[in-house]
Amino acid sequence: MEIRTLQTFQVVAEELNMTKAAIKLNYSQPTITKHIQSLETELGSTLLMKKNGKYVLTYAGEELYKRSINILKEINLIKNINPDHGDHISLKLQGHDYYGFRYFMPAITKLCRISPTLNFTINGSNNEDTISKVLKNEVDLGIITGKIVSSDIIAQPIGYESAALCIHNSLYKPNYKLEDYFARYPIVIDQSEYYNYDNAFQQSLNQPTIINTGSDEIVQEAILSGKMLGIVRTGRLQEYIDSGTIQMIEVIAKEEPIQVIMNKSNFKNQTVTNLFNLVSQQGIQTTPKLQTIKWA
Repeated sequence: MEIRTLQTFQVVAEELNMTKAAIKLNYSQPTITKHIQSLETELGSTLLMKKNGKYVLTYAGEELYKRSINILKEINLIKNINPDHGDHISLKLQGHDYYGFRYFMPAITKLCRISPTLNFTINGSNNEDTISKVLKNEVDLGIITGKIVSSDIIAQPIGYESAALCIHNSLYKPNYKLEDYFARYPIVIDQSEYYNYDNAFQQSLNQPTIINTGSDEIVQEAILSGKMLGIVRTGRLQEYIDSGTIQMIEVIAKEEPIQVIMNKSNFKNQTVTNLFNLVSQQGIQTTPKLQTIKWA
């Protein structure tokens, strides 16, 4: 069994969509199909089947997926064994770009004073991908928003922030109701964040026009353009909110925890644990007080 075919199967099992899996792996769809067929031939079992036009895992597929997580996790750990016996260690960190700058960078600066030979890679990504990679040990530390339920992950709250429907101050009208805004402006939403905004919009007579994107930077620019509404994490726009450039119309989620996370298997890794503790301390020192929000 080849490692790459098992890696392909894991992504396909998570996406249950050949097109999305091909994009994520940077493979062609025929290559994805070839890898899955190769595994099925080798194991003598069908791993995927179509039901109502959608792919689902068979029992054999579900069992292989559970085991592939541990197999690939161990392979990644083996790959990360440093030939220099620890003289040059590289740590991989992931989370939203804003978190990387606000929480990771100050902690890295402190750790480098103690261990100057360390190397770091910080990747910007959404919650789902960050949690997935921490579970697979592809990332040493992650920062996410919201609660997490997994016995394989150690999490520490480092701050809190809300998610809100926001608008540029030039368009804000204190006497407007939600339907007034929805009748005039579309809402740009970062779909990777999985905001639960449905309940907030049910009270409106006008259903809003939704523009989905995969980047909260696009949402931020849409708001700042003075032409659109946007749903954002307020902590990432706190400077604009404090200055009055951006106004909050409606809170979607209030005081969700920001958490630094790591895989439990890294607990005995002193370098990773040290950075985890430094990020935790940095969060305590830099978390601002939440504003009291009054709705128009």
